[in-house]
Amino acid sequence: MGIVGSGSTTTYAPVIVWDKYEHVAKEEQLVIVDDERRGIKYLGVLRGAKRYEPFLNAFRRTSYVDNPELADMGTLPHTSVYVALIGVVSSDGALNEVQLPPNPGSKVQVVESPEDLGVDLGEGLIVGHHKYSGVEVPLNPGWLPYHLAVVGATGTGKSRLVKALLDEVLSKTGYRVIVFDHTGMDYVRYYPARTVQASRVVLDVALITDLMLEKTGLNPTTYEPYLLISTLYYLFRTLPKGVRDEVFGVEGGEGRAGKPSNSKFRKTGDLSRFGLSNPRSQGGGEEDVTLNDMLEGIDKLNYSALLKAMAKHAITWDKAVFKSAVSEVAEFLRGRNIESVKIRLGVAIDVKLGDAFFKSLSKRDLLPSDIVDEAFRERLVVVDLSTEDTVVRRYVVATVINELWRRISESREPVDTIVVIDEAHNYACRFCGEAGKAIGRIAREGRKWGLGVVLVTQRIIDLDPEVRGNINTWFFSKLQTPSDFNELKGYMNLAWISEQSLAILGRREFYVAGLMNPLKIPVLLKVREVSDPERTE
Repeated sequence: MGIVGSGSTTTYAPVIVWDKYEHVAKEEQLVIVDDERRGIKYLGVLRGAKRYEPFLNAFRRTSYVDNPELADMGTLPHTSVYVALIGVVSSDGALNEVQLPPNPGSKVQVVESPEDLGVDLGEGLIVGHHKYSGVEVPLNPGWLPYHLAVVGATGTGKSRLVKALLDEVLSKTGYRVIVFDHTGMDYVRYYPARTVQASRVVLDVALITDLMLEKTGLNPTTYEPYLLISTLYYLFRTLPKGVRDEVFGVEGGEGRAGKPSNSKFRKTGDLSRFGLSNPRSQGGGEEDVTLNDMLEGIDKLNYSALLKAMAKHAITWDKAVFKSAVSEVAEFLRGRNIESVKIRLGVAIDVKLGDAFFKSLSKRDLLPSDIVDEAFRERLVVVDLSTEDTVVRRYVVATVINELWRRISESREPVDTIVVIDEAHNYACRFCGEAGKAIGRIAREGRKWGLGVVLVTQRIIDLDPEVRGNINTWFFSKLQTPSDFNELKGYMNLAWISEQSLAILGRREFYVAGLMNPLKIPVLLKVREVSDPERTE
């Protein structure tokens, strides 16, 4: 298709394209540069194509300036393009480092099919092929725990790329996979049998209190004690006696202080009044216990056991019963303006929380350890986060990741697990709380323990800088903003890829760059088709 011009280096070579082969000089086309003089063959990819005419130079005055009709008599246009050099092809098909620039005059040949390549790229994960040559680019699975990011604007096909990657990981490696599906639309449809709902994950008492404060807008300084103690008291009264004794470390009867029971919650908030099981019937007829009993034993509360008990008994929450608990707690604490406090809490619970909120807390029967167990047993679990508030979504992501770290700390063995986080800018940002900290820890330390993360996002700039700096393989397509492109350039050599070249990419077209890429510099892949349940049905 042409010959190498003057001025080549060990990273790129200018090419003068033969006129009759201009149609094959497409950007991102793989080529072989044959330096016959030295007996060296280079593998490269075409970038930066430009069309020139020696007499129509915008920076030089020629006769065409004053006599534009000369253009009608003929011009001498030609195409020039750069070859970004990938490596030297050895006689045994290996790809070695470029140490000498190609000689001017070396012939440049187009790689039109995998048979033309003459390079053994080895085996690996196949998510697609080079766009023009059809060459499959095997991604090295050994770099999975060194973290990946998939970045592209809406509609570029990020979820299909991740689906293709997960299929390869599950079929060709021993890694387990936990996927957090932000919208419930991208991965749940591919793996419905392996999906669990985040709405089944048990929430701890602190998070429940935080949710109440956030939704009601009540001042945390004033109202957190009332709601936190009421939440504990609700659970205290609802759990069966044997479980309550174990979790709270108290017994029924006359209470820890030997005082007779005199609970207003028993009188005004008996669970049977609201269609719920009475704890006395669950516990075998024990005497009622009081708020005072619970508070006297609060220092012995086993929070881990409480979460397990909440999951085992799939606690049902009732607004009216909870209001009774709040009323009794308010009376017990006897703060200033107690009547005003009770009215504000009652209005907030009725109007701003309502029955729907308490329904969302009910029937939760999964712990983060259950999700990890499922992943270890089945090798894949998809967590559908779509029904939960942002605070709960981040809680679920953080607690599952923390459970993985707990197992690592206990066993001191690699867990060989990949965590995929969809819409990762909602979880791996600088202000994403515990979820951001958990993901940041994977980014910093995960590679030592076989724990990798795949972040799928529309915006690079929204990811925490510490996380971005630890991503070692990038898949990127059309980007949302110029700042994302500039951010990407700061982390790697894009080898003459321009922002304009990204803007014209089609659906399922991604550059791959970084450690997993055997070709060393970014190359353009067409992601293979994956089965779409919505279409086949």
